[in-house]
Amino acid sequence: MRLKDFGLRNGINEVIVITKGEKLNTAPIGIIVENEDSIFAKARLYPSHTRENVEKGSFFVANILNDPVIFAISTFDDLEEDYFESLEPPIIKGTLSVCEFEAKLIGPYASLKLLKGKVLRTEIRAVNRGFNAVIEALISATRLKINPELEKRIRECYEIIEKCGGEREKEALKIIKERTGIH
Repeated sequence: MRLKDFGLRNGINEVIVITKGEKLNTAPIGIIVENEDSIFAKARLYPSHTRENVEKGSFFVANILNDPVIFAISTFDDLEEDYFESLEPPIIKGTLSVCEFEAKLIGPYASLKLLKGKVLRTEIRAVNRGFNAVIEALISATRLKINPELEKRIRECYEIIEKCGGEREKEALKIIKERTGIH
């Protein structure tokens, strides 16, 4: 069992992480992989519900998926139960693979150890610049309060999404515009 068996490759891998507090917390998180042939990774956890839940010993389940709408919704809100195909373990509908990690906080990072994983679906998909731009816009949106200059970058992502994105990317774009107020 290795990280790459579940689609996690060297570099930063954007996934939806689920932790448990008073309810299920869903959040896009970048899992940092330095050796995809290992079972170890890390994730920078900023002050958030995700970090609070990990501090309290919550499970840390990564859903690897390619749905820009799920990324957009979970950036701003926790997903409701009807978005899940399973709650034990928590698996979002359309997830390609799921990984359960042991997470221990070390400074601003969670040290991650892969405990188990499962490939649920195989999907052949070419790189879609619109999807990549959705991810970049969402990352910038989460940092907008500390760096208002990111608004320009978000608008640049909008242009790419509109030009290169498909139906789901454009649906995600509507959510980003609505939640950020940047049109």
